Amino acid sequence: MTKEQIEYGSHTIEFELKYSDRKTLGVKILPDTSVYVTAPTDLPLCKIKENLAKKASWIIKQKTYFLNFDTTEVSYQIKSGYAVHYLGRQYKVMVQLAAENEVNYNGNLFLITVKNKEKAQAVFDQWLKEKAMTRITEIAKPIIRKFGESFFMPKEIFFQDMPKRWGSCTIKDKLIFNPKLIHTPKRCIEYVVMHELCHMIHKHHNDNFFKLLTQMMPDWEKRKAKLDGYL
Repeated sequence: MTKEQIEYGSHTIEFELKYSDRKTLGVKILPDTSVYVTAPTDLPLCKIKENLAKKASWIIKQKTYFLNFDTTEVSYQIKSGYAVHYLGRQYKVMVQLAAENEVNYNGNLFLITVKNKEKAQAVFDQWLKEKAMTRITEIAKPIIRKFGESFFMPKEIFFQDMPKRWGSCTIKDKLIFNPKLIHTPKRCIEYVVMHELCHMIHKHHNDNFFKLLTQMMPDWEKRKAKLDGYL
């Protein structure tokens, strides 16, 4: 596999090129916006680039769609009187000095007790990340089971801080989720999980992908609209 690129107006489209015994040119846009091209072994590079130039508008449109699936920057400060979102609800923050570093929540309040108030942000961030991995996994399990009734199920899911992505499905069907999803409502998390599961069947956003997504989650558009407008 080699890396190539073409120019289209003000855009530079980079792509991974692989040759195979197929008879036609195949183009895939993955959720991370990377472009993969599979070409017949006897097709010259100049012809490959010529064909891609004809598809350039579509490629850019698909990449833009994925970029629109980006996260809104989630930022918060852990100080008494401030607020933070958790599973779609807003919680007030209270920081107190204590002998142990702990995070507890009750009603609409997050109580963070720390030995040093300067460490409150780090203590809460670590707690929230661990909580996110546990809670998002719990939310994902029934969605994955539903998907597995018709298709195969991933054995596990992974978490990674991604400044511009809520989730990702790699070319090897590894599902990765952003812990920051924990700030959003449960319905939004369920949508992101199903979205990435559908990418295990259809890697790029074509009619087949959206038909499958609609089949598996008929109200996905409402969920996506809520996610897009959140935070």
